[in-house]
Amino acid sequence: MSLTTSTIEGSHRSLATALRLVGAALLLTTGAIHLDLYLTGYRHIPTIGTLFLLQVLTSAVLGLATLTLARRVVALMGAGFALSTLVGYVLSLWFGLFGFHEVRTSAGAAAAAVELAAFATLGAYALFLVPRPFLATERVEVAVRRAFGPLGALAVLVLVASLANAHASSNSSATPPSSGPSSASTMKVTIKNFLFAPATFSVSPGESIVVTNVDSAAHTFTSVPGATARGTFDSGTIAPGKSVTVVAPMTAGSYPFYCSIHNFMTGTLTVK
Repeated sequence: MSLTTSTIEGSHRSLATALRLVGAALLLTTGAIHLDLYLTGYRHIPTIGTLFLLQVLTSAVLGLATLTLARRVVALMGAGFALSTLVGYVLSLWFGLFGFHEVRTSAGAAAAAVELAAFATLGAYALFLVPRPFLATERVEVAVRRAFGPLGALAVLVLVASLANAHASSNSSATPPSSGPSSASTMKVTIKNFLFAPATFSVSPGESIVVTNVDSAAHTFTSVPGATARGTFDSGTIAPGKSVTVVAPMTAGSYPFYCSIHNFMTGTLTVK
């Protein structure tokens, strides 16, 4: 009987250790993904860039703390952090944050999936595999444990719905640019590090403008709304690594443009 009890306790400890180590690895992984996003362009986004850097640092601290300390409070902090960053990502997809509206990318979806897994793993470890109560009363602890499963399921459903909605929005916005007379000459514009290059240039009426996005985030090449009544243009969403051709207006003049996803990215097109 004691051997059976000892075996069960040993398995319990092994499972708890495994969940803790996996949770720590997931926190460090999401930190690495956000560091890559920060270095490849997001550092240029006001406020969002700073938040990404804080996410990287917090992920590293909590990941290492979870790795080295078998403490329930540390695991709960890691689970709460993972859930909060996941909520921030979903809000950015649906409504935008601090003037920044996220679009679905493989890196963003991967980070969200890792954060969801970190929340589930560390939450399960802290709530079910650490025997000591941590809340004021046993009734509150039981209520929190019962809410953990539905909360995780809700997070999965919201994330899936958000990614599906972002995908649908991207497809609907990626309509062909407005048509116009073709031109033998072509202007090339590159989007890199959240900047248009060149940001100021001149073209002939009806000239083709090939806009290439080499960033890891999606962008647009869009005339500023209401800036001119002589003509408008909109590339739709340009996915990372893709190019879209836009036809310049036929009427001479100056046409300010921007990225409608990251509205701090601006430039001016002159038709002459």
